[in-house]
Amino acid sequence: MAQNPATPIDSGHSYASFWMGSNTEISVMVNTGVAQVGGSVGLAAKELTASSLEFHIVPGGEGAILLAPDGSLRSGVIAKLVRYTVLSFRSTQARVRPDGLLQFAGDLTVAHVTRENIQPAWNIAYSGTSYADPKTETWQRPATFVLAAPRAGDLDAAFEKKPEVVVTATLRDRDFPELPNAVLDAYWPIVAQDEHCEPATGSPGSWGYQPAVCTGKAITVTPSFLRSQTTGVDYSGLRRHNAPVDGPVTILLNLLLAPPGPAKPTPPGI
Repeated sequence: MAQNPATPIDSGHSYASFWMGSNTEISVMVNTGVAQVGGSVGLAAKELTASSLEFHIVPGGEGAILLAPDGSLRSGVIAKLVRYTVLSFRSTQARVRPDGLLQFAGDLTVAHVTRENIQPAWNIAYSGTSYADPKTETWQRPATFVLAAPRAGDLDAAFEKKPEVVVTATLRDRDFPELPNAVLDAYWPIVAQDEHCEPATGSPGSWGYQPAVCTGKAITVTPSFLRSQTTGVDYSGLRRHNAPVDGPVTILLNLLLAPPGPAKPTPPGI
């Protein structure tokens, strides 16, 4: 697998987390969101400079809509969310750094999508909230991502145990000024791995609605004061002037590569 020119990322078991610095007196990193990841990784163990990295970060649970079966990003598709962000990266160059880590240079594209709430005058025929057409803002800047694990010289031995890689990048405000707000001004649903939902049993509630019972491994946001982002699709985003974080954005990707063979990774929700 280490010599496969393009191994799909298992989008059902891969996730990205965003980290920013606290703007309080205590200097700590704060996890501001968790998302789902699709794409592909090409790791050429015998010729590392021929390696490649392509990934797409989408809100949790939206992979079935936004990602194609091969992990690429579908075009012209809008998620069922009021406010969200999608990040895409495609490497154009790979090299081994002096510290032995494999580095990918390329372009990071950030798309921020909003659907404003329309407040019609109430009347007896009121049918609920309605939204304007989606508005998308897109920015692209050069970026560098580093394969933090496994080390470049240990690819074959590492993949014999588990085809998993950790990739990271830190982007400063002055290099990508639109990124911090695009991360904060978005809704990041909980990412659930191996999610399985069954219809609830018993009598419905007073409104006749009975949510399904779901099991799986949830990758949640830490600390708890940011978990309001998981309250519902109408969440309007944690605006930067209200957020207790500031500074550069660190993107940490935990990627599980799909096993070789004809089977394709199945995003949650299909």
